[in-house]
Amino acid sequence: MKNLFGKFASFAVCLSVATAFTACHQEDAPDPQEQVVHENVEVALNTTRTLVVSLTGNGASAASVKYAGKTGARTGNSVTFENAPVSGTIAVTGGTIIPQTVPINFGERTTLVIEVNAVLASTNIVPQATAEGGSDVTNDPNNQTNTGVSANLNLGTNGSVPTYTGSGTKDYSLTVMTPAAAPETTLTPNATYTRAPYAVVCKPDGASFTPAARVDLTVDGAGEIGSDGIQFRYENTSEEALNKSVVGNKVSGDLPHFSKWNVFVTARCISITEGQEKIAEGSLVNGENKVSYKQRFGFSSDEKGIIAVWLKMVFGAPMTKVDKTTTINSNGVGSYTIVQKTFTANFKAGNKNFSVVTYGEPTCTVTYTGTVVPGTEPVVPTHGGGTSD
Repeated sequence: MKNLFGKFASFAVCLSVATAFTACHQEDAPDPQEQVVHENVEVALNTTRTLVVSLTGNGASAASVKYAGKTGARTGNSVTFENAPVSGTIAVTGGTIIPQTVPINFGERTTLVIEVNAVLASTNIVPQATAEGGSDVTNDPNNQTNTGVSANLNLGTNGSVPTYTGSGTKDYSLTVMTPAAAPETTLTPNATYTRAPYAVVCKPDGASFTPAARVDLTVDGAGEIGSDGIQFRYENTSEEALNKSVVGNKVSGDLPHFSKWNVFVTARCISITEGQEKIAEGSLVNGENKVSYKQRFGFSSDEKGIIAVWLKMVFGAPMTKVDKTTTINSNGVGSYTIVQKTFTANFKAGNKNFSVVTYGEPTCTVTYTGTVVPGTEPVVPTHGGGTSD
């Protein structure tokens, strides 16, 4: 198992080196020699937690975002929550947007970036009588453009006869969306990971069909995966669509009832290779040193279509640089270096092999001239919030 986050992942920004330099027991200092050069000494990183919710989809501009009941700072379609509680629920709502919630837990991480697909309900409403008469029901062009998926239902394909429960309109519509999901915290070779890059929300709620009604989804990249790597299931249950098939990029299934059916992709992690990237370095002066750096989060990959969406769900978002700051209080001159581990993971989904680079938590080392050996135990800050829903 590969922990995606570093040795001192709890609250990452450089531990005040003043604390490290001066917190040693008296018997550990001073060094027998004066002004010894200490090289590449790892010090803990401490900071508050940062959550970034990146909105996509045709409803992004109209979406309202809250985390743990609080509103974040918004710039365009990016909403940032500083001092975020360690756990809580992201809620994306507004207007005719299909509402989404996703519970998350930072665990040992200090930064999370999650892409949420804010989708407006399809405006292509087909009257009940028209749909029952054999006309196509499709998602509207805006929904097709924003998701890259076209959906089609025709009750005449299987000669499906609907029955309805409940009251209200019986008009038909299809809306494709990407269900929000919390990113993985670890990767394990030979483990499998299942996510639903796409779901189709079928209206009217409560409709059932005898025989089951055929729905076709044209999904970029589905043909490369093939039938063995794709499931078409009701919500998050084990109920499979009947007669599922993947022919070219068309995913088809017969649905005995509505409303939301998910297209799941399962991929196995074949291997993982570790590396690292330097993200910041600089000099230290005697006293307080303000340090800024950009922490990488998410993934880097050349994949497109359904695999690219699957990667967003497993790893949060395409690689994003998040501004972080720290203070290093030094009692001497020196330098610091901040690095992040990289993990190059190879996967196989059905017939499709692909790779991705992901990023771990940052770690900090210092080189300095002094007479006191720094401590290396992390110090938990007293700010940053707790658990909240």
